This record gives sequence, C-alpha cells and structure tokens, in this order.
Amino acid sequence: MAQKIINQQQQDKESKEGFNGKGLQFTDRDALQIALNECKHIAQSLNTYILEATNDQLRRDYMTVLGDIYSQQKEISDMMQQKGYYNVKTADPRAIAQAQNKFSGQGQETLQ
Repeated sequence: MAQKIINQQQQDKESKEGFNGKGLQFTDRDALQIALNECKHIAQSLNTYILEATNDQLRRDYMTVLGDIYSQQKEISDMMQQKGYYNVKTADPRAIAQAQNKFSGQGQETLQ
C-alpha cells in the first residue's frame, strides 16, 4: 500500500513538472522522430485532399505541397540515418527478385 502511494505521488509530481515546462526533455532524436511522424501524417492527409478535390487548380496545389512534404520527409530520414537514429536494413537481392516475380504477374492478371 505504501509503495502504491509513493508511486502515485511520483506520477503526480512528474505530471506537474510536465505542465510547467521543467519536466519534459526532448533529445534531437525525439524531435526528429516527431518531425518525421508529422510529415507522414500530413502526407496522408494531403493524399485524401488530392483525391477529394473537385477543383483542378486546388488539386495541383495540393500535389505541389505533397511533393514538398516528401522532400522534407526524405531530408529528415537522411539526417536520422546519418546520426544513427534510423537504421534501414539493406534488402537481400534474392528477396527483391522474389518480390518482383510475385508482383509482376499480378499486374498482368488484373489487366486481363
């Protein structure tokens, strides 16, 4: 029971510190991960806007912004890779060939 009260007091203290700005510390990695996630979210929203836009000029404007977001997302992921925060495993050439074979036949079947 005493441990439960101590844990609750510690959680209350951490919660209060977060509200006055002294308790939350973001690292570069945290900030970059948040930026990358936001880019992904914005890109997803823009895809919806593009598909639903009834005005051609508005659709083109959204597509331009989407291209900018893709560029920003690439810059962020490149920076994360350089800093060692975002490690991408190199694909096995045999696995790539298998995937190409698997999906190249599906496209032909759909067209027939």
